Amino acid sequence: MRQHLLFPLLFPLQLLSQNLVVNPSFELIKPDAVVVACEFTQYSYDFPRRAASWGGFTGGTPDLLRAAENCDWLLRVHTGEQCLGIITYLPAEDVGQRTDFHEFVQGQLSAPLKPGQKYRFECWVLADSVIAQTHLTKVYGPKTSVIPVLSGNLGFCFSVAPFGPYEVSVSAAAANRLRPQVNFAEIIGSNGQWVKLSTTFIPDQPFQHFTVGNFFPDKLTANSLSPESHKKLEQKNAALAAPLDKVKRVTYLCIDDISIALENPPPPPVSLEKALLKDRKYTFSAGVLFDSGKAELRPEAGVELDSLVAFLQKFPDTVLGISGHTDDVGTDEYNLDLSERRAKSVQDYLEIKGIRADHLRSRGFGETRPVADNTTETGRQSNRRVECIVLKN
Repeated sequence: MRQHLLFPLLFPLQLLSQNLVVNPSFELIKPDAVVVACEFTQYSYDFPRRAASWGGFTGGTPDLLRAAENCDWLLRVHTGEQCLGIITYLPAEDVGQRTDFHEFVQGQLSAPLKPGQKYRFECWVLADSVIAQTHLTKVYGPKTSVIPVLSGNLGFCFSVAPFGPYEVSVSAAAANRLRPQVNFAEIIGSNGQWVKLSTTFIPDQPFQHFTVGNFFPDKLTANSLSPESHKKLEQKNAALAAPLDKVKRVTYLCIDDISIALENPPPPPVSLEKALLKDRKYTFSAGVLFDSGKAELRPEAGVELDSLVAFLQKFPDTVLGISGHTDDVGTDEYNLDLSERRAKSVQDYLEIKGIRADHLRSRGFGETRPVADNTTETGRQSNRRVECIVLKN
């Protein structure tokens, strides 16, 4: 049983280089959340309460899956220990509903996409018949007939603001004409193996959120069953009144390691690299990274810190010290705690981006090391900072 994962495992460098997706491999969970190995989600609110920086929608029960050696249907995920699991194909007539049953989840980016820039999108997916059968029989009972289907239309719909819990569904997608900017329309031929999906796209708005799922009806989704097989199954299901008795045609996809990055990222700013190489120190204003009195990184902070990530990737032997500092407003205890949490947030971000934990040191000094006079607002602003110091290179 997992209590709280502080850091994800390290991922391949090419996947995480400048990756804007927050918690891209679903390794980070929320404080006090519990993820049990080899279990599916029971309620719609379980996934967003467990997966850090991810959300769900009413009407679905997406799964935060944890692999285990003794789990006969999920021995391993692509990297780490956890992945996402969603239903992307399940016709309405198979479940006795008016619309097809698809599940959706919503992720976020560390910084808005830049309109007109080309981005590389990548993710790893797994479609396994054993997982599909196990999941559906747990929902509908062991006697339910399940036919695993390979299908397409795995889409990623980007938005400037997050969608609300009732705004995304198959019917809402049709009514609102929600269309994914990235869509893998062809049949995803995973066949029990993890496969990588990859493409490029150019956003036309500063998107900072994205929703994952199948935004198209099943009748418009390419799949592995022949028209004759579909016709026979639909005739059989039409003769059965109870939804539990109907044959279930289903695609269940496991998804891991989602990456969205500039196709040709710019080099690190010369000023940052020169400062760290020459002066062995670079200072970030706390106002750039954090809201007032907060220790959680602002979404825009990713743009600044990714330059530091690029430097540490270019010079991988560097050992970096991260120190947090405040002005003298507030108590000594409050300022020390705030500075420590801010320094730790920066370290956490660097680790999420693949920087080795043993090459990072974080510490808070509160108000004890001012660089300017605290009697003026300009001075206090200078004292509110995060310093990055090269300890070894």
